Amino acid sequence: MLALGGIYWLARRYNALAEFSQPEMVGRRFGPPARWLVALALIFVFLAWGGAEIYVAAKLLAPSMAVGVPVLIVLISLVVAAYSLLGGFRAVVSTDKLQYAIVALYILAVAALAWKGLSQLEGGAWAALTRVPPVAAKTGRGWTGWLGPGLATIVLTLGAYLPGWLFETDLWLRVQAARDGSAARRGVLLAGLNGFVFVGLLPLFIGVAALALFPMEAGSFPPQIGFEGEAIFAALVTQFAPGWLAAVVVVGLVAAAMSTIDTCVNVVALSVAYDLLASRHQHGETTRAGATVADAARRSAWLSRWTTLASVAAAACFAFFTESLWDLFYLSSGVLTTAVAFPVAAIFWPRVRRRAVVYSSAAGFAATVVAYFLESHGLLAAVEPAWLAETGVGFILWGMVAALAGALAGSFRSRSTPPTL
Repeated sequence: MLALGGIYWLARRYNALAEFSQPEMVGRRFGPPARWLVALALIFVFLAWGGAEIYVAAKLLAPSMAVGVPVLIVLISLVVAAYSLLGGFRAVVSTDKLQYAIVALYILAVAALAWKGLSQLEGGAWAALTRVPPVAAKTGRGWTGWLGPGLATIVLTLGAYLPGWLFETDLWLRVQAARDGSAARRGVLLAGLNGFVFVGLLPLFIGVAALALFPMEAGSFPPQIGFEGEAIFAALVTQFAPGWLAAVVVVGLVAAAMSTIDTCVNVVALSVAYDLLASRHQHGETTRAGATVADAARRSAWLSRWTTLASVAAAACFAFFTESLWDLFYLSSGVLTTAVAFPVAAIFWPRVRRRAVVYSSAAGFAATVVAYFLESHGLLAAVEPAWLAETGVGFILWGMVAALAGALAGSFRSRSTPPTL
């Protein structure tokens, strides 16, 4: 909600820009190297997100369809590739409208099933909810200690997600595609309302209900809801829904997954085709061979369609090798914050220097990925305080420090770039 509030405030300023993609905006202000760095970071982030969504959808569908997860990964990828290839960005937005309606009904249905399950517990639903302790489910430790891993995880999550999601690319593509700034703001308000209800309140209720319905067993979640709780929806449907409703809800699950998968592969295809392969065709310019901007646009569209296929295939590869959603989403969101947020935000800051953006993006991207692998192998525990090491996401802090150091180093190495907007 904080990110959407910031997007609402910035929507008119960014919608007024001639550039469409975020790397293009950054490149026009800070040069091609900055554009390519931001594009590479976005490709990494959205491939990870797309692969994670394909993996989750396949894993949750596998029990009800009696088909192996690898087969479903391929089938889901083929369906998304088909309509994304044929319709491009317009197809992604158009299908999102239908998918949103299905997802909304799906979330409502699962929330109703959670209430049904709670009502069967001793004392009824409300009593069952009040018995859920406000402590970490796996450790039993409270989250309010100032030097405890609970509060540190919350603060690091805010730091990892908020800057990156404030400039999250697929949301800004919709802002740029809006008719004008006022239309963009109306879209953000609608997204805020939807997010508050269907991403905030209802999933919050479902998650707390799951703690009451599927209590911990020997310090871990029971098998039916998955190691990280990723199968909560499927468990609720399997246990509390009649057969016909379970079949209908599966459609909602597929829609929820595809709504995110197609968006992710669209961003990857745009970043590859438009910001890397065809980035020399700037708005209002001609190529060295004398081709018009229209020619460049047609070539970019052709590249985008074929890179869409490659993007779906790459996301499917991520899905095949996905093991931990926690790690995947924290790592990708950390990269979004440390390598993308500052360059995009700096577009309207006249005092920011070109090298500061390039150094910050490169250092933030590299340090976040390297620190993640060091922390995942226990190599940072010796230099991190206990409260930070116990969160498992300390690598985000190191990435932020590296991005800040890169910005400061770049600020002292070059003269200010005059604003071009």
